[in-house]
This record gives sequence, structure tokens and C-alpha cells, in this order.
Amino acid sequence: MDNSTAVLTTNLTSFVYEDLIFHVQTIQHQMIEIAKYLDDQWKNDKKIREELKSRSITFVDPYGNPITNKYMNHELISTLFKQYKKDYIPKYLQNWVKIGTISENVISPLDDSELQSTVSKYPDGYRFITYCELSILIEYREDVLRQQFVLPVLLTDAIEKIKMRIQELPKFPNIALKSFISDKDSQMNNQNWSEGRTFNSDD
Repeated sequence: MDNSTAVLTTNLTSFVYEDLIFHVQTIQHQMIEIAKYLDDQWKNDKKIREELKSRSITFVDPYGNPITNKYMNHELISTLFKQYKKDYIPKYLQNWVKIGTISENVISPLDDSELQSTVSKYPDGYRFITYCELSILIEYREDVLRQQFVLPVLLTDAIEKIKMRIQELPKFPNIALKSFISDKDSQMNNQNWSEGRTFNSDD
């Protein structure tokens, strides 16, 4: 392959890729505009509101308070959750709170495909919960590297309940829990552990 062919192939690949991105962005923009139009019709036109299919969805805030609203079937769960956080979640928690479901005290986070699904996927009255992720650093022995786990928890969970959840992870005899303040995306280290405050059972 000579240089002119190589340049042509590179340019063609770049064009196809950029063209694809443009079309995807155009479709996404059109979907947003359609959703906005339907939302306006839903709010302002009673007849349209009766014709468009909808169902009730409940979101439970970090303190266990349920909020139930009717949503149109075409609305995305991710869009609803974003608006829900803005309207109902305290600002200092908005970056930390995530959405999931709970069954038999087991929290199941929503994955990306579930977040991009529409209301129509869920039955009327479906309930979502909000939770936070607790980063746990486990040290078995001083000569063994610490292992880090991420545990989904409710803000109302007591320390004893969290300890029970931790005991479901790889077995170890004693548990000590400490808390410390860090940036959202920072990793735990020895200094965090040394400076952390140890939790008591009644915390």
C-alpha cells in the first residue's frame, strides 16, 4: 500500500467514524426534543394526558420516605432519577446517591441498560430505592495486601447490620469499622485508616 492509499484509508475511516457520531448525536437530540414535547403536552393538555399511557413509579429517598408520581411510558428511568435527585435529594448527597431495587434486604444496583430503559418496562406501582456505596478496606494480616470491596447500603442502616453484610464477604473473625472523609473518587490508604474514627455498635 503506497502513502496516498494509506492517507485515503485513514481519512475514510475518520469520516465514517465522525459521521456515525454525528448521526447518533442527532438521534439523541431528536429523542430529547420529542420527550420534551410529549412532556409539555402531558402537563398542559388533559385530553392528551388521558390518551398517553402512563403508570405510577415510586422512589424511596435515603431516609426511607417514598415519593410516588405518574410518568409516561416513554420516559427514561435515568431522566426520572436525575430529576428526582434534583427535586428531593439534599444537595450534599446528590453526588453520592445511586438508584437500585431491594428484595429480602439485598440491594441490586441498576446497570446502564436498566437506567436507559423506559417506564414501560416496569409494572404500575414499581418501587426504586436510593442507596450509597460504602468502600470497605479489609486487612487479614499485616503481611497481606488489603482488599477493597464496595458495599451498597442504605443511609438508615445501623453499624451492626453493615457488619452482618460484611461477614457475608470472605470469612474473617474480627471486624473493625472506621470512617473518614475523602474525595468522591479517591482511594483508601494507610493514612485514611490511621486517622479514621472507629465506630461503636450503637452508632
